[in-house]
Amino acid sequence: MYLSLLRNPVVSLLLCILSMPSYAELPVYSWLVRDLARAPLESIKLRDEKDRLLYTINTQQMVYLYAVMTSIADASETRAEFIIIDGDLPNAFAGEMEGGQKFVAINFAMLDILHRNLDMVAALLGHELAHLKLNHGEQARKQRKLKNGQYFSAANTRYSRDNEREADYLGTIWAVEAGYDPNGAVSLQEELYKSSKTTMASTFNASHPSSIERITVLKSLVRRLTNK
Repeated sequence: MYLSLLRNPVVSLLLCILSMPSYAELPVYSWLVRDLARAPLESIKLRDEKDRLLYTINTQQMVYLYAVMTSIADASETRAEFIIIDGDLPNAFAGEMEGGQKFVAINFAMLDILHRNLDMVAALLGHELAHLKLNHGEQARKQRKLKNGQYFSAANTRYSRDNEREADYLGTIWAVEAGYDPNGAVSLQEELYKSSKTTMASTFNASHPSSIERITVLKSLVRRLTNK
């Protein structure tokens, strides 16, 4: 029963992804992290409707990710569903479903980058929750005058550099409040910067510019937070 649910393109969460405007890399399948974390297996093979293997999830990684999400959500006082989506290029985004349910999504390729570095996970989730907390998606929708307002993602909102700086700052603060090392924010951006050199089409790097300037700003923030 449980495995059959995991093979479902959407587990208890109807994203209606195809209604997302201007998103070149449309995720087709999604799974709730909390469901994956509860699986009584060491690993889970995620498959499409034709039973083709998409990705093998490590259950322990899902346990860690869900724990970090809970901690950052508490620190930020922001609630959102946490989902894994398919995708070969590193990406993460936050959005709101019809009915008001907020969510944060990361894809397979981003999981590969994060692995079990919980400090990087905290920085990433803090960043995306900050976009939700600060209502950046609504601001971007109004600026771009998108006709379909049901969903937004990092790829179609094109947050301003000010939005990204705010999300970096607040997300790092929440990570510290939750007990994680703020250097995770720097490590994450360094990994994504390296990824951008080899994966020019990365949707995350296109909308979350991981520049030397951004890494430098984060290093300065870390020094202030740690008094180093």
